[in-house]
Amino acid sequence: MSNIVVKQFIVSGHKPVLYVYLESGGNEGELTNYVLFDPAVDLAPPIFAGARQFSVKQVWWNFSWFDAMLSFDDLVPYPNWTFPRDGDGYKDFRYFGGLKDRAGIDHTSKLLISTKDFAPLGSKGNMVIELQKD
Repeated sequence: MSNIVVKQFIVSGHKPVLYVYLESGGNEGELTNYVLFDPAVDLAPPIFAGARQFSVKQVWWNFSWFDAMLSFDDLVPYPNWTFPRDGDGYKDFRYFGGLKDRAGIDHTSKLLISTKDFAPLGSKGNMVIELQKD
């Protein structure tokens, strides 16, 4: 069985809110730089790399048995925040303008997720991520 990643936009537009469900199939291993949000694909009209950058404003999460890290895409993805395993969490980054896409000149504005200890069968999690165009 392969890993399951379900993405659904709760709100679209200049402040998209993305719901994500993650479940490990037990065979495939970790998610590594898996694209959660691509403004060139996920928005209508699309926003292409370099045109605008996004910030992560708020995140709610619930993970069972794994940690996750959000990054923005670049030749070497730019790490943004690590979310710990086991339990519910909420982070509000609006106070200082959000976690900005600080990737280099090769950035694509894609939001990526990587996991640690996601491989065992039964690892499950949910995230709600509020983004905003800068």
